Amino acid sequence: MIVMEKRPGLNVHSEYEVKTREAELREAELSVERTDITFHDVAGDKVRIQVTVRNKGSGRSRPTPMTLESAPFGAFVPWQPLAKLTVPALEPGESRELSIDVARPRPTPLGDFNRVPPKKLLTAVNAPDTSPDRASPPNATGLAAILNLLRWGQRARPSGKGAVARTSLAPDLWDMVGRGQPHWAGNINVFIGREPVERHLAQALRIYPGRTNMAMFLVGDRGRADAYAFELVGLNPDWKAMLYDATTNKNLVTNSADIPIEEMQWVESKTGLMVMLATQPPADCKTGILEVHVTRRSCGKTAVVEFSMDRSARGAGCYFV
Repeated sequence: MIVMEKRPGLNVHSEYEVKTREAELREAELSVERTDITFHDVAGDKVRIQVTVRNKGSGRSRPTPMTLESAPFGAFVPWQPLAKLTVPALEPGESRELSIDVARPRPTPLGDFNRVPPKKLLTAVNAPDTSPDRASPPNATGLAAILNLLRWGQRARPSGKGAVARTSLAPDLWDMVGRGQPHWAGNINVFIGREPVERHLAQALRIYPGRTNMAMFLVGDRGRADAYAFELVGLNPDWKAMLYDATTNKNLVTNSADIPIEEMQWVESKTGLMVMLATQPPADCKTGILEVHVTRRSCGKTAVVEFSMDRSARGAGCYFV
């Protein structure tokens, strides 16, 4: 009788196969939080966008495409394709920061803040495409404006594995009213798989203590009727703040006769809104952070519009009266 001995190597091979099958059954879970999306201006009229991606799952991830979009500052504003990156494979619990520099457009101002009608700004921010390779001539026709408007509503599409299809960022509202700021204010949208994560941020806005400071943001799509509810969050107890619908005003400046938007009340809109934030920081304030939570009735989703304010910030800052 021949007795066959059990080889240790056979057991090792079997255990390896089991572990491999178990690993395949474990799932990766790539995650990006709103605060994982940051951006700031760098030299050469560029904005550096940084996104931290984490693998919160129990398995190793595969290289995964990540799509970026941009939009003018506000909530539920149509997105513009921006870039496509690839997230490398990540082990469970591992994180990686991806970075890209993109062009910041410098649109010609429509005029001074206190003279630009909100409807004019709404039209201009949707119509022009300020990308260097698609700039319209000075005598652009109405058809060209319509075509550019359609471009704003397009979603980013993959342009090949690992490819980066870059355009410029959406225009900054402050640039368009002659009060350009050191940091681009706008929206960045991040897609990994099917889950979008957005950040809407105006950072390092200069404020003027003891005065009424005004900042602006867009809400909604010009081609879509809907209703929106607003809530002010994170306001310092000694600060005063109100929101106004400036859409039908003759200029962007609010006054005592204007009726403020009531919090958590639906505001109907057929063509999008130009919303003004009027805040009165106390005379001894230095910095402040304020969020406007905007809920869209048709989908029930809430977007967070962030303002970071600093009395010592560079630039023209908020318009004040």
